[in-house]
Order: sequence, then structure tokens, then C-alpha cells
Amino acid sequence: MVLIELRDYAHAPTGRGKGLEKFSFSLSPGDSFGLHADRIDDAHLFLRALATLEPPEEGSYFFKGEALDFSKFRKLLPVRRRIAYLGIDATLIGNRTLRTNLLLGRYYLENKLNLELGEEALSLCRLFGIEDKLDHRPSQVAPEDARAAVIIREMTKGAEVFLIEQAFVALARPVIARYIEMIRKVIDSGIPCVFYAGMPDFDSLFKKRDIHIRDGVVEVD
Repeated sequence: MVLIELRDYAHAPTGRGKGLEKFSFSLSPGDSFGLHADRIDDAHLFLRALATLEPPEEGSYFFKGEALDFSKFRKLLPVRRRIAYLGIDATLIGNRTLRTNLLLGRYYLENKLNLELGEEALSLCRLFGIEDKLDHRPSQVAPEDARAAVIIREMTKGAEVFLIEQAFVALARPVIARYIEMIRKVIDSGIPCVFYAGMPDFDSLFKKRDIHIRDGVVEVD
């Protein structure tokens, strides 16, 4: 089954990028792509497009065969819940604690406010060293701790697709190896992934196929 399909997609430039000229792309279970781009902003735009965070200038987005309507924000929410987006701009809600940020998805789905973190989330909090910071707001913890909370939120929401951008930049060095192993297990399980490292040392860690963006032209090997 094809999970994500972009047909004749095109995006205007953002930042210092060239934008994305009309292209088509599909992502299915078992797929793993390493993303390469001559401009960081174009790699970022490509991931945001896959995450439904950037409506296209042209083209159609299909999730499990159903075309998405970008004019209806609420109808995009169930799709976004199935996509783990670990872009450099993925953030937490600033006026809520880390704990509340990790529970927000469940508050919405289960319609309850008296929820506790599950064992998977708590285990990851211990792994990333933020268990004792859960009742602090993002501004009260170090950037690497806030980034860890974003990762845990995305890892525990039951996503069917992982989109990862420069995953190691804002992580504390002691947990990088553990995080790499976590992503490797996700890919080995067959969950499709598009990964932009932006650093040669990490480019070959996970990829099975390549996506190249040059002067706004998207090519898939």
C-alpha cells in the first residue's frame, strides 16, 4: 500500500531555497530515503511538504489513496497524527510543561484530562535524561532537553511515517548513539522514513535509496 503520494507537486521558494519544481513522489512501507539537497531550505521544504505543513502551489497529496483538502485544517489533523515530523522547526507549546506536551495528543483523542504518561514515554524520558524535568516548561530547560521531548512526542504517537531533519544538531552528545539506534529499529520494522542529515558522517546511516534536490529539481534514485 502506498501511504503518501504526491502528484505533480510544486512549491514556491522559501528562505534561500529555489523551491520545488513540479515532481511526483510516493512512500510505501519498507521505504527508506536519504535526502540530499544543494540548499538546506529546499530539503526543509520537501520534508514540510510530506508532513502536510506546506500546501502546494500545484498538485495533489494522497494519504492512503485519499486526496487531502488543504483548505480544511481539521481534516488534516488525523493525517498529521500518522506522520512523525522531526524537522528543525518542530517545537513544543511554550506555556505548557513537557509532561503536558507529551500528553496533548492523548488528551485530544481520549477526551480526558486525568491521564498519565505511559511506560513507553516514561522509558524514553529516562533514556534521554528528562524524567526529572517533565514538570518544567520548554523555556525552563536546556534546548537539548526540549528537543528530546519533541522526539519522544513524535516517537510515541503511533506514526506510520517518519520524517527526520538534522536529528542530531540539538541533542546532547551522550544520547545521540541511543537515538540513532532507535531510528534504526524504526526503519528495520518497515516504517517508511525520509531522512535529511545534512552532515556527511550521518548520510549513510539509514538510507536505502536517495532523493536529490538540485536547483529545485527533485530526482529519486
